[in-house]
Amino acid sequence: MKKIFLLLLFVCTLQNVAAQKDPQARKVLEATEKAFEKGKGISARFTAENFVNGQSQGSSAGTMKIKGQKFQLTTNDLITWFDGKTQWSYLKQNDEVNVSTPSASELQGMNPYAILNIYKKGFNYSVQKGTLRGQGVYTVRLTAESKSNDIQEILLDVSQSNYTPFCIRFRQKNGSWTKIVVRDFKNQQKFNDQDFTFPKEAYPNAEVIDLR
Repeated sequence: MKKIFLLLLFVCTLQNVAAQKDPQARKVLEATEKAFEKGKGISARFTAENFVNGQSQGSSAGTMKIKGQKFQLTTNDLITWFDGKTQWSYLKQNDEVNVSTPSASELQGMNPYAILNIYKKGFNYSVQKGTLRGQGVYTVRLTAESKSNDIQEILLDVSQSNYTPFCIRFRQKNGSWTKIVVRDFKNQQKFNDQDFTFPKEAYPNAEVIDLR
C-alpha cells in the first residue's frame, strides 16, 4: 500500500512539474513576441487602470507608439518618451518634465509590450482558450517562481488568429493589480527615433527635473 501511495505521489509530482511550463503556452508567448517584432513600428490606443484590494485607484487612457524597446505614451495629463535608456515624463498641468532611467519593472508598468519576453526567466506559465470582444483568444497565465519578484502574476490575452495583444493584467508584489486594455492595434508604422525623445523646442518654458 505504501509503495502504491509513493508511486501515485511521484506521478502527481511529475504532472505538476510538467504543468509549470506548459509547452503550448510557450508557443503562444513566442508567437506573440515574434508578431510584435515583425510589426516594427506599432501604434494603438490603450486604457490603463490600477486596483488595490479589488478597488479601482484610477485610470487613464491614451495612445502609444512603439518601436522595439522605444515608446511614446500620450494621455490627457502626461506624455512619456523613452529612447531605450532615458525616459522623459512631461506633466502638462505643471509644465515640467522629469528625466529618469527607469528600472525593468517600471518599464513593464509603462510599456505593455516590455512584458512579452518576461516568461524567459523566473516564470511558470499555462494557457487556456476563451473569447474576448467576440474573438477567440489565448489567455496565458504566468506566475513568478520567486516571491521576491516585483511582478508575481500576469494574465495575457492575445488573439488566436494573429497573436495581437488585447489585454494585459499583472499583479505586483504588494498585491496591487494593473490592467492595460489595447485597442486599434496597427503595425508596420513608420516612426523616427526623434519620436521617442523629449522635443525641447516644443516646450521651451518647461522646467526640467533630472532624477537620474
